[in-house]
Amino acid sequence: LRYARSLFILPIVGSVPTVPVLAWGPPGMRPESVRPTLGNTPMTTSKTGQVIVASRHSSIAACSSPSPSNRQVFPARRTDVFAPDFFVIGAMKAGTTTICSYLAQFDQIGMSRIKETDYFIAEKNHVLGEAWYQRQFDLGRPLLGEASPNYTKYDIFPGVPERIANVAPDAMFLFIARDPVARFASHYRHSWTFGHMRVEPAGLLTSDNGRHMIECSRYGAQIDQYLAHFDSRQFLFLDFDELCAAPQIVADQVADFLRIDRRTMQPELPANTADEVARIPSALKRIARSSLVRRCDHFIPKSTRNLVRKAYSLRKPDLAPELNRELLDKVTDLLRTDARRFREISGREFSQWCV
Repeated sequence: LRYARSLFILPIVGSVPTVPVLAWGPPGMRPESVRPTLGNTPMTTSKTGQVIVASRHSSIAACSSPSPSNRQVFPARRTDVFAPDFFVIGAMKAGTTTICSYLAQFDQIGMSRIKETDYFIAEKNHVLGEAWYQRQFDLGRPLLGEASPNYTKYDIFPGVPERIANVAPDAMFLFIARDPVARFASHYRHSWTFGHMRVEPAGLLTSDNGRHMIECSRYGAQIDQYLAHFDSRQFLFLDFDELCAAPQIVADQVADFLRIDRRTMQPELPANTADEVARIPSALKRIARSSLVRRCDHFIPKSTRNLVRKAYSLRKPDLAPELNRELLDKVTDLLRTDARRFREISGREFSQWCV
């Protein structure tokens, strides 16, 4: 115990010494106050008085070091709350499940045990508490991350950026963008097959469901909510089309942004496809996302979840009606201005988009 305290692994008198720390983040990230950690990994002091990675929380853990050019010196900050180091915040129906599967292949990264914890949403799982949230992560990993596309739905779930900023002002964010019109159409099919709504295409754009789907495709407006609390250099914007065509390139972009070692990605089978989801009964899908199941989900192995999916793989899918060209042209017009704004924010061309 005395040895651990001498390494500053354990807090002394309820506080952590304020000393320079070695850490790294997105290139050019503003040197604000951060915890004396790599991600959530506690650090120990060297003979020169600087801090080096020693362990995560209560256990000694090895972790790879970045090159000296990637290191930045930040002052220590609060450690009285738990938060992951980065968030995949969307967009919904734009490849976040695939991104998560690639992130999980990095040895340095520990993704949340369940995708879409929705912890920072007051209307969803924030009520479950910090202890529940912390249990979703493998605390032995140097970097922790989670993916909740609902974090970029400010029209129905306001206040998410503020809640994250209160506990993780130095957090990093990944946002993958798909052609906004194609995303809108995929969102419609998803909501239909999940049983969230049964609005026919003719009345879609005048319905609350349709207006919400439009807002989810307004990436610029969604990210502007975050830029009121975070620096733009804390964001990495990814291209869905590039993910489909060259996943290794996208994985390398993510590794460079998070300042971890690149690695060769193993191919991933398509996940959360419309056909697969459409075969699962709506009632079962609603139960799976209920607060009660979320409280007990650490008792449900991933293998059990996969077996349930397979059990329903032979059911006839409940597919949504097709959206006609006239309706999609109206959607294009509604999203044109925001698409221009998002290109300004992201600095990317997204040349394959229709808008």
